[in-house]
Amino acid sequence: MRTVQLIVEKNKDGFWGQLAEFSDVFCQGETLDELKANCNEAYELYCETTQQKAEKLGFEIVVDLTQFFELNDYINISKLANRIGINQSLLRQYAKGLKYPSVKQVEKIQRTVQKVGEELMNTKLKPAM
Repeated sequence: MRTVQLIVEKNKDGFWGQLAEFSDVFCQGETLDELKANCNEAYELYCETTQQKAEKLGFEIVVDLTQFFELNDYINISKLANRIGINQSLLRQYAKGLKYPSVKQVEKIQRTVQKVGEELMNTKLKPAM
């Protein structure tokens, strides 16, 4: 399976995406799962029209910070900002698209988000006794 970047944006109709490696392949879906399925279909149609061999695709989802916080609206921005070591107000402005972070700032946010994800993946829950 080949993994490609799927650049995703959320709008009032659901999600739309573009395959980074295939700039002519766009797709839409009401959910992320539907978007992925539609992107696979759009990619197969692209391969038919360009007479290329289609491969099975896996997706690496790519979103900007505004989209990240819209998709993950359960994240407490203030607490995440504290973990990152940046101003809470500034992270809120990034989340709302009022300001745009530098590449270095995005990398810092990305590292913290990944660390939180790793911590969650390594957490085991037990039933109450």
